[in-house]
Amino acid sequence: MEQKASNAQSDLEQILVDDTIEPKALPLSLLKDITNDFSDDREIGRGGFAVVYEGILGGRSVAVKKLSKAYMHETEFDREIECLMRAKHKNVVRFLGYCDDRQRSAKTYDGKLIMADVQQRLLCFEYLPKGSLDLYLNDAHREWDTCYKIIKGICHGLQYLHDNRIIHLDLKPANILLDNDMVPKITDFGLSRCLDENQSQVLTKNISGTTGYLAPERYEGSGITRSGDLYSLGIIIMEILTGQKGHQTSEDVLESWSDRLERSQQDTLYEQIRVCYEIALNCIQFNPKDRPASARDMIDRLHQMESIQGWFGEIFYYSPELAQLPATEMTSTHDTLEQMSYLCVSVVKARDLPTMGITGALDPYVEVKLGDLKDVTRHVEKNANPVWRQMFTFSQAQLQSNQLQIIVKHKADFVGRVDFDVSDIPRRLSPYSWLAPQWYHLSDTDGENSHSLGEILLAVWLGTQADEALLETRHSFLKRRQKICLID
Repeated sequence: MEQKASNAQSDLEQILVDDTIEPKALPLSLLKDITNDFSDDREIGRGGFAVVYEGILGGRSVAVKKLSKAYMHETEFDREIECLMRAKHKNVVRFLGYCDDRQRSAKTYDGKLIMADVQQRLLCFEYLPKGSLDLYLNDAHREWDTCYKIIKGICHGLQYLHDNRIIHLDLKPANILLDNDMVPKITDFGLSRCLDENQSQVLTKNISGTTGYLAPERYEGSGITRSGDLYSLGIIIMEILTGQKGHQTSEDVLESWSDRLERSQQDTLYEQIRVCYEIALNCIQFNPKDRPASARDMIDRLHQMESIQGWFGEIFYYSPELAQLPATEMTSTHDTLEQMSYLCVSVVKARDLPTMGITGALDPYVEVKLGDLKDVTRHVEKNANPVWRQMFTFSQAQLQSNQLQIIVKHKADFVGRVDFDVSDIPRRLSPYSWLAPQWYHLSDTDGENSHSLGEILLAVWLGTQADEALLETRHSFLKRRQKICLID
């Protein structure tokens, strides 16, 4: 028996240092030993169905989750083990092993001595000293950089779970743990479901989850889908932004962060906060069809924003004209410029464009058209995924039309287009924070969206004369430098 426990301890120590080793069955005696027989002073967490203890093993800590008797259904336990064995990602708590112990024990019942089965089920995980996200949300001095890293990490973790056909079903701050570097890790798969290869939902009448994070369709008895997790994630992001569950306007959210952001970075960070707010708002839509299609879409949106910020930041940093201006002078330049409005269009790139003609070749370019005013990008030869990264501006005082058309062409042939109503185009908060581009499906000549025509990545906004001054600086700088590394 002692040899078996010693081997199990050695196995667990190896699992701790080598994340390629699969989780293993662990004897109850080992888990008792490393938690000092589940002593109260080792308790680090408690919930409705389990108590979590810190286990000490060779100078390193692990978390041992002892499930309560109310959570003794074999099906649920097996389901949780299945999900945990599948989930291996830096934003998911690492599963180390499990224990399913059943022993016969003498018990006195109704004055008689009987032999009863005593069953104990436990799970063993990596130990995360910073605790759960809900504790961090109570920190009035939480920093935006950390909050943003947490938001991105949860999105990546959830994307991984969904890609591996795991629906969490109980996503909330208490089920997101933080390591020493404040990297978030999703935990507690007690309610999770693992889907089969071609399965998209689970039909059940049971309503399980946590009130306040549970998607509204679950109360109506609809099937379990990935969209429910996205709803929960939206609530979590809103909590990270505001410190509370209640809905707030974007202006209130930005105002609440204004005193905590460094002035030199305010515009960039405001844009990050705004985009995170929009993502959260999309996630918590009542109708699941109005939510993002996947966590990957949310990550793509964040990456697009980071790319355009990195692009603008590089131009700002390397431009001789702008680099020589003190920050105060840069600010005053904007403040003293007459606030003339411009319509700004950033044409970044396209993907999955259709081939044209018998040869199947495609030499795409983009025509930006506003009434009689129009301009074109450079032509890209034989490429269905062209990259342009070109910007265009139109003085709002000279606008002759309320309809902006972005038309993709091949030579003289029409490929597809995106239409904008000028009255619906957003105005930028600041001339130094680039608006994040978005992917748009191209429409045919009748204005009907068609996935077969491909997509184009655009940013369209109303800016000021300060925007135009910065764009002119960029154009002259790029001509002199001739080559600059921009976004991928």
